[in-house]
Amino acid sequence: MNDYVVPLTVSVLVIALCLYLHSRALRMGASRISEIENSIRYPMLVVMIIIFMTHLIEIMLFAIAFWGMALAGTGNLVGAHTSTAADYFYFSIASYTTLGIGDITPEGSMRLVAGIEALTGLLLIAWSASFTYLTMERLWTPRKN
Repeated sequence: MNDYVVPLTVSVLVIALCLYLHSRALRMGASRISEIENSIRYPMLVVMIIIFMTHLIEIMLFAIAFWGMALAGTGNLVGAHTSTAADYFYFSIASYTTLGIGDITPEGSMRLVAGIEALTGLLLIAWSASFTYLTMERLWTPRKN
């Protein structure tokens, strides 16, 4: 049971940060678009940039969590070089997007966090897709006067 305390705690903290960040970013995106909709040429581009940057930050949060777990000795990454920040970021991208290439794999408690990151990424990407669809529908549907 003690083997699960650290990864579950890390996962809950990072998920809470990601959900809060995602919620704030989408809320900010929606309000900014409604404010500047008529003053910019491509409001949908602004939405996509906000969403993309938010996902990158969320991936970075998980990469930092993996790095911290490695420093604490509760797991590590095996394969490739797995010693640089870029390796942790790369692994986090593969996990978050559920790509799972497999050239770098987690060991120890990191395995649980990697699985939870995949589920989190799947949900947040779906949330972004839903937000994008609703925004496109609002922006691209001709208005009736």
